[in-house]
Amino acid sequence: MKKTLVLIFTIFTLGAFIYAETKIGVISAEQVILNTIRGKQVKLKLEKLGKIIQEKVAKKDNEIKKLEKDLVSPALNAETRERKATELQFKKTNLKRYAEDSRKEWQLQYKKEMMKLTNEVMPIIKKIGESKNYTLIFDIQSSGISYFDKTIDITNEVIRDYDAKYPEKTK
Repeated sequence: MKKTLVLIFTIFTLGAFIYAETKIGVISAEQVILNTIRGKQVKLKLEKLGKIIQEKVAKKDNEIKKLEKDLVSPALNAETRERKATELQFKKTNLKRYAEDSRKEWQLQYKKEMMKLTNEVMPIIKKIGESKNYTLIFDIQSSGISYFDKTIDITNEVIRDYDAKYPEKTK
């Protein structure tokens, strides 16, 4: 009799556990980053850095084109032509190095800013998950989700709470 009661209790307990409500939410981390106030500031900062780099590359490229044009001038003697050819090669190498270093600098800045935003967003997602009793919250970009009902998308709520916690910085 005692074993039967334990078995019945176990079955009901497992059944209750299996049929317990599972609440799932999804977010678009990309949208959170692009649509928060600070995310927009970071995007502008990175675009500005990219533009500065592009302008410097264009300036160096124009110098190279001018030197190439000068090199074909029939008025140059052999010594001057050789000196300009060496200078041209030096500037081309310099441009390649600058472009590579700048790309690495931009990527490093991007990673740093994204890590900072991610570290600020995660506690907000956790807080929403705990306060609204979510069992799981997936990032739709990295989870491989092909379809979800829009009613479980909490992206806008995360953006709202993030902006409330981290309002716009004045410069």
